[in-house]
Amino acid sequence: MFKLMVLATVAAVVNAQSNQYLPPKNGYPAPSQPGRGLPAPPPRPAAPRPPAPQNRPPQSQADHVHEPGMPYDFQYAVKDQPSQNDFSHNAASDGDVVKGEYRVAMPDGRTQIVKYTADWKNGYNAEVTYEGEARFPDQPSGGSKGGFQGY
Repeated sequence: MFKLMVLATVAAVVNAQSNQYLPPKNGYPAPSQPGRGLPAPPPRPAAPRPPAPQNRPPQSQADHVHEPGMPYDFQYAVKDQPSQNDFSHNAASDGDVVKGEYRVAMPDGRTQIVKYTADWKNGYNAEVTYEGEARFPDQPSGGSKGGFQGY
């Protein structure tokens, strides 16, 4: 039985060495140190240049044709004590301007409140505030001094 296992192992090694999925042996010498003695890569061809700009007058916001979107209003909230997920979001839009607020319970015990306004002309503008006071767990006594104290 032992001879049969040795013979099967030798056959598997010989078969693996002639496997079509191994990289081909190309005859290049192995580098003495990584990155040393390698030829410099060929220069890259120049990138194609963009076409010359047409003689168009610059667009101003007065030239922008704005089409309002669909008005909407929504809100949701999640408060799951076992997983400590506590967040909410509400937003309303008249089709042009979106106003909203979302709240997220932070790991340090505070609540982050983001009140925002967004429109096509001014983009997204947010005011971020926090409720509560940051609380951190007591450091374990005895443990290592210095370094990262994860919890």
